[in-house]
Amino acid sequence: MIKSVPAVLVLLSALAACSSNSQFRKAIVIVDVTVVDVRRGVGLPHMDVVVHDDKITSVAPTGERLPSAASVISGKGRFLIPGLWDMHVHEADDPRALGLLLAAGITGARDMQSDPQKALENRQRIESGQLDGPRLLVAGPLLEGPPSKPDNETWIVRTPQEADRAVASLAALGVDFIKVHDHLSREASHAVANSAMAKGLPFVGHVSEWITPAEASDMGQKSIEHFEFLPKKCLALLDPKRSDTPPGCDRATLDALMKTFARNGTWLDPTAGAFRYFAPEQWEKIRSVYRDLAELMRANGVKVLAGTDQSGYLESKGSVPGRSLHEELGFLVDAGFSPVEALRAATTGPAEFFGLAGSLGTVEAGKSADLVLLDGDPLQDIRSTMRIAAVIRHGHLYDPAALTRLRNRKP
Repeated sequence: MIKSVPAVLVLLSALAACSSNSQFRKAIVIVDVTVVDVRRGVGLPHMDVVVHDDKITSVAPTGERLPSAASVISGKGRFLIPGLWDMHVHEADDPRALGLLLAAGITGARDMQSDPQKALENRQRIESGQLDGPRLLVAGPLLEGPPSKPDNETWIVRTPQEADRAVASLAALGVDFIKVHDHLSREASHAVANSAMAKGLPFVGHVSEWITPAEASDMGQKSIEHFEFLPKKCLALLDPKRSDTPPGCDRATLDALMKTFARNGTWLDPTAGAFRYFAPEQWEKIRSVYRDLAELMRANGVKVLAGTDQSGYLESKGSVPGRSLHEELGFLVDAGFSPVEALRAATTGPAEFFGLAGSLGTVEAGKSADLVLLDGDPLQDIRSTMRIAAVIRHGHLYDPAALTRLRNRKP
């Protein structure tokens, strides 16, 4: 519950509430909360966390001096985690969906394909306080080869020269990374990799049919999405009608592949839950194979991200923006990851992936104030990430009433 504040602060409170971008914003204090240390996998009980503007200014044992002019939130019996990230969405052009992500405690999202004008406009609106939504890092249009057709969200690249020009154009637009897809030729794939690295941009996405996942990793691809990290022939492992193991898809070979990913620092973003909607008849087989693959990932120290592939299409099939990330965390645990490993895939992992570990991903003084207050312990039960009491994004408090408004936002 939010405690009362002195009457003298009422006018200042009203002024601050007029705009999340106001020059004056009261400090927020969460009192007597258990801070979840995601790095160490432990809870730190009886802590007071102070947020001012967009920074965490103090994390200290309960009882130390607190700011006098502050919104005070009781953390008793509650747990404070870093803001969550969904590392694979297609929602940057949908303000309603962005609000749903934020209401679900998702304070950061990696948008994997969108109209760049809409995505970058919504990012600017979010950062200026005109639109409620998560921090957005965007790819803009993906780079694909024929026979795919071009549109605002897909650029067709046929030659290394076209690849160089496409990467340069995307860099000039201000995207955060480059996404590649299935049909890029071998030559174009190498050109994208070289051009992206020359521009200081990560390249991520699918693995072209003309190269292997190991080659993609050796080329410097920073993350591989879905089950694209399997060689194409090994996708037969996910087919419930197949009981044989294709040549080159045995456990020892896949273990060697995981070692390649670990050595190269290639991140995997399985988006497992999306396959309930894309391939419902294969879902139980996919879950079973995923458990086997997860065992190899964990044994080899492969870096894993939590993403959902959330889109308008998946929502039409029943996947709910925001909730799908919590379900994905559950699927990580179901596959054999511990609750804290699942949390890292949505907190410290994304921060490290983007080179932002100095400012995001943990609850520490000096970090950005992207936080989620929970009514349950996610280290004991990952489903507790859905028990959201409040969200703080960029230092702005979303209490239960504000979260309800976000959930009810009209298209």
